[in-house]
Amino acid sequence: MADTAPDHLVLDPDAWTDAPLGVIEALRTSAARGVVIDAASAGPIPAQVAQLLLAARRAARAAGADLHLRAASDAARDSLIALGLATLLAGSPNADPLTSETPT
Repeated sequence: MADTAPDHLVLDPDAWTDAPLGVIEALRTSAARGVVIDAASAGPIPAQVAQLLLAARRAARAAGADLHLRAASDAARDSLIALGLATLLAGSPNADPLTSETPT
C-alpha cells in the first residue's frame, strides 16, 4: 500500500532562497501526498519563498492534497500577513491564498 501521509518539510527562507530548484523539486515530489511545512524557526519570509509556497499549494491541490504551514514563527506569520498570504497559515485550508477570503 502506498504511503499517503503528507510529507513534513522545514521552512528555512535563507536556504530556500539560495537553492530554489532543490526546494521546487522536493515540493513537487511531495505534492500528491500533501505537504506540512514546519515554520517554527523560520525568520521573515521573502516574496520569492512565498511564491514557492503558493506554487506548491497549487500543485498539491491539483493532486487532491494540500499544503499547510504549522507552528509559524512570529516573523514568518507577520511576513505572510504583510504579503496578503495569511491563508497559507494552518487553519485556513479553504481560503483563497491570493485574496485571503474564504469562498462562500
